[in-house]
Amino acid sequence: MTHRPKTLPEPLLTMQDVAEILNCSLKTVKRRVDAGDLPAIRDGRMVRVHPEDLNRYIKIRKEE
Repeated sequence: MTHRPKTLPEPLLTMQDVAEILNCSLKTVKRRVDAGDLPAIRDGRMVRVHPEDLNRYIKIRKEE
């Protein structure tokens, strides 16, 4: 018997997806991830951002 989640998780966003959502350059997104301002999941060369982390990042930036 395999365990299946009740709902599928949200797809993770690529760095390019994040750049398009934030309307900024890919380089800016990489800097925010490297600085630790934007949490990201790294697997080798692959870097992905969870949509909830991006929403939290945007909310924090709006409050500043």
